Amino acid sequence: MRLVTFTAGGRTGVGSRRDGAVYDTGYADLHDLIRDGAAGLERAAAAADAGAPVDATTLLAPLRPGKILCSGVNYASHADENPDAVMPTEPFFFSKLPSAVIGPGQPIRIPRETTLTDYEVELAMVIGTRAYRVAEEEALEHVFGWTILHDVSARDVQFKDGQITLGKNPDTFAPLGPEVVTRDELGDPSTLRVSTMLNGTVMQDASTSEMLFSPARLLAFLTDLITLEPGDVVTTGSPAGVGCFRDPPVYLRPGDTVTVSVDRIGELTNPVEAGW
Repeated sequence: MRLVTFTAGGRTGVGSRRDGAVYDTGYADLHDLIRDGAAGLERAAAAADAGAPVDATTLLAPLRPGKILCSGVNYASHADENPDAVMPTEPFFFSKLPSAVIGPGQPIRIPRETTLTDYEVELAMVIGTRAYRVAEEEALEHVFGWTILHDVSARDVQFKDGQITLGKNPDTFAPLGPEVVTRDELGDPSTLRVSTMLNGTVMQDASTSEMLFSPARLLAFLTDLITLEPGDVVTTGSPAGVGCFRDPPVYLRPGDTVTVSVDRIGELTNPVEAGW
C-alpha cells in the first residue's frame, strides 16, 4: 500500500494511492493510522476498494515525525569521493528536527547568501511499533513503511566547529515523501537504487546494496540506547556524489530544482529559493 497526506476542499487527510488516484482513508493524520496497526491498514485498503478518488490538490509531507535520526557515512563509496573519510566501524547517527520537514513541491529556502547548501538522498524507515533493544533479525518487523528523506545540509555551518545539528536543521532542510510505501509492498530494501538529479543532471546514483550497515543493523544499534516510537523516521545514509566533495564543489542555488528518488517509492522534487 502507498499512503500520502493530501489537502482537498480545505481539509487535510491521509489517502491510499492506487494507480495514481488518491482514496480518502478517513484518517486526518498518518500517525493515527500507524498506531491503529493492522486495523488502520485494513481501513485504508477498504477505502481504496470501495471509495471514489478524491481531488487531492496538494500532497504534503506524509507525516511530521516525532524523531528523525539519520545514519551518516553508511555507503562504501564515501571513501571514493573523500580520501580523508574515516569509515565507521559501527553506525553513526545525527538528528534532524521536525521543524525542518517540508513536502513535495515545497521550496527549499537557502537562509543566507553565503550558505553552502548541499543535497543528499536517503532511503528512510517509518517506525510502526515501539522498538527498544530489538534484535537485528527482528528489527524490520518494527518498520511500518519506507519513504524518502532529502538530507539538505548547510555545509558552511556543519563543518565549522562540528556544528552538525545547526548545519542539518535550517527550516525546509528535510523534504520528506512523496509517500510512505508499506513494508510488504516495498519488499527487499537492499535491492533499490537511490539517486539525486539537480536541474536534470544525475549527481548521485547507487544501490542500497552498497550500505556498510543494513537497515536492520541500524535499528538494532540505535534501539540499544533510544526507544523508537510509531511515526519516528530513521534514515539509512547517502552515497557518493554530494556537492561538497566535487571538484569544483556544487551547491544548491536559488532557481534550482532538485529531485531525489528511490526505486519502488518514487520521486521527491523541490524547487530552491532564496530565504534572505
